[in-house]
Amino acid sequence: MIIECACKKYKFAVKAEEIGINGRVVQCGVCDQKWFQEPASTEEFKILKENFLKNEEVKEEINNSRKEKNITKKNYVPIKYKNKSKFNFNKIFIIIFIILIICLILFYENKEQIIIKYPNLSDIYNLFDEFIEYLKEYYSDFIKILFPK
Repeated sequence: MIIECACKKYKFAVKAEEIGINGRVVQCGVCDQKWFQEPASTEEFKILKENFLKNEEVKEEINNSRKEKNITKKNYVPIKYKNKSKFNFNKIFIIIFIILIICLILFYENKEQIIIKYPNLSDIYNLFDEFIEYLKEYYSDFIKILFPK
């Protein structure tokens, strides 16, 4: 049902059930005026009630069909999809590792030139040399197998 504000500027759609049989005091949400709203005529009230009942029946049918669909869905085996993302962390890790190895090799091969420009790096090169010697001693058996003379 449509009610009109006491100031006659605003109209509102309200369910007839909210007004009730005896009517009630309502307040405009825009201008805050209050007035007593009488219920709709009996014919209009019956039509509104029939429309409301039809809407409720349609909602119940929709809910029942949804429940049936949910029950039938439980019988199927869920499908698992593979991740089709082209972003592969393993490939990125390998590329970064290879770049790191290449940088270390270049760092070690250009040792004399770098020490001339930056003499403070000589300690780092000494530690790097000791580390390589340690690896040679520790993995000497593997090196002999991989690189026979």
